[in-house]
Amino acid sequence: MNSIPTLQNEERALQLLRARTRTYSCATSIMFLQVVLTVIFPVAGTAAALVWSGLVPYIAAASLVIAIADPWIDRSYKMRLKRAAKISEQFDCAVLGLPWDQFTVGDRVEADDIHTAAKRYSKRHDDSDLRDWYPSNIGPAPMHLARIICQRSNLRYDSKLRWSYASIIRITAALIVAGLFFSALHQNLSLADFVLRMVPVTPVLAWAAREYYRQRDTAEPLEDLTKEVRQLWADALSGKCDELECCRRSREFQNAMYMRRANTPLIMPFLYRLKRARLEEEMNVDASEFLRQLDIPAASASSTDAAATSEGPTHSP
Repeated sequence: MNSIPTLQNEERALQLLRARTRTYSCATSIMFLQVVLTVIFPVAGTAAALVWSGLVPYIAAASLVIAIADPWIDRSYKMRLKRAAKISEQFDCAVLGLPWDQFTVGDRVEADDIHTAAKRYSKRHDDSDLRDWYPSNIGPAPMHLARIICQRSNLRYDSKLRWSYASIIRITAALIVAGLFFSALHQNLSLADFVLRMVPVTPVLAWAAREYYRQRDTAEPLEDLTKEVRQLWADALSGKCDELECCRRSREFQNAMYMRRANTPLIMPFLYRLKRARLEEEMNVDASEFLRQLDIPAASASSTDAAATSEGPTHSP
């Protein structure tokens, strides 16, 4: 038995999730600002300058200001990303029973900062999206095995989201190019005119290509980590590692997960809402499959599955 289903819904854990979600929300807002200033504004400014030539000096001045401000904006974005990763780490350590790794993660986020962020989140939201963060049907499993299930669920959830996001970016970019190409054919434009049509959208396509490869470069190591976690599970079942060794190796995986959270780009929020229900259903099914590999009485497994169904889907980081 383990206490993960109970611990993750206690006030201490929920406060960390509120602060985490609020911090990620701020980072997402900054990310949107960067996209608007560095991608959308150049396209809109170029189009406006073609129609109103008097705007050229103002657009040039605004572009200069954006170029100067962008490093500071990016710095603010990365600081919030790292803070949110630390709060996520504090939640995982508290719920999954892992020791804090000072060398890798550094100091914890101060309690007053967590309180402030959590309070700002609570003013606009309730806790319905935060409860049962990890699969709620893992209660019968020993802690060292339940921890592995949660870590694998975490990695799989994020990997699938990033592959989906990369696909959406690639398809959107392809549709933009195809739309411009067929529009040029329909209007019988010359090659020079077609190139001129492509110039305003070049920043958008450059951003799409960069973001596509960033998401792929993040998703591929996540899949490798998932395979390693699966191997840890097999070693634990076969007796190749005891509880202490499983905890040590889980801490190593947690370090890799923290580095991923602190240094990889965010995903547009719409994708979480679009894919959440299906991915969380898959996460619960995967957890149930892992539990069936343990010597847990059938009655216990069915009751926990029923509880998970009645309480609604979980929400993985």
